[in-house]
Amino acid sequence: MVKHTKKLLVQTSKILFSAGIIYWLVQSGKLNFAALKNLLTPAAASVALLLVVLNLFLASERWRALIKSQGLKVSPLKVFRLSLIGSFFNFAMPGGVGGDVIKAFYFTRENPGSKVVAVTSVLMDRVLGLFAMLLLALLVMVYDLNHILTVPALTTLFWFILSLFFAFIVALALIFSQKVYDRSILKKIIHMLPLSEKFMKLYESMHLYGKDGKRFVLVLCLSLLSQVCSILFLILAGNAAGFTDIAAKTYFLVAPLGYMATAIPISPAGVGVGQAAFYFLFNIYNGNTSEVGPTVITAFQVTTFVVSLTGAFFYLRIKERVSTAALEKM
Repeated sequence: MVKHTKKLLVQTSKILFSAGIIYWLVQSGKLNFAALKNLLTPAAASVALLLVVLNLFLASERWRALIKSQGLKVSPLKVFRLSLIGSFFNFAMPGGVGGDVIKAFYFTRENPGSKVVAVTSVLMDRVLGLFAMLLLALLVMVYDLNHILTVPALTTLFWFILSLFFAFIVALALIFSQKVYDRSILKKIIHMLPLSEKFMKLYESMHLYGKDGKRFVLVLCLSLLSQVCSILFLILAGNAAGFTDIAAKTYFLVAPLGYMATAIPISPAGVGVGQAAFYFLFNIYNGNTSEVGPTVITAFQVTTFVVSLTGAFFYLRIKERVSTAALEKM
């Protein structure tokens, strides 16, 4: 009872936190919902929905590629259905990763004996997705380095992103390295940790993802393509809202960094946190105050939620099937 109450209070506080940021942005004029009305035309809405569907589908294909590397064959439709369920629950659970737990759970239910694969594939999916975001942001920063180095905040951000990128490179190299694996370097460290057996299974499973270089490149490409779809959506939303003076490179720099902020588990689906992050990033990059950041990320979150409602339908069907199967065993 106490645990349930504590969980409810934490969830409520995070929802209130998210609502508080949105309220502050609206009241201070930093978020203008009226600017989104031009996105509701049939043509713009159709393109927007298509871009979000492609974004989610490419992300689900990235996950499926990782699952296949573990020797499991699953259809694109089944994985996409689970991804939609996960996306729906992202709006009901804190952060942009809460739905991963749900989709991993139901993947295991549909594929008995695949618990380790489900957990590690979801984890690696997130890790490589974040790595692709860092890569894209870094490439755009290098492309526009002259401007980056003239703004102190952007310069600091550049060195931070560069450091984080190389930290990822080192970590992935250690996990994927066959020499490190054969010499049991990481295994010895893991054996000293609490729950060492579980961590060992996790490490051994994650190590397998690095054995197929072509698949790793495929996963990275799918991540980048998925991000491009979401960025094109932001550009569409920005132009529809009247922010036609914002250069495309600005979106390609801000979006990966902003999406990383939405993954921080302090609000449902990163709502509120995303608005604040995009507001800050757009303004320091452009050097002026604008509503474009909160406006475009709100449009993306709303459209993603609409598409993710199909995940609620699939969830109810799976839940009903699982319940029926449980009754038949009684």
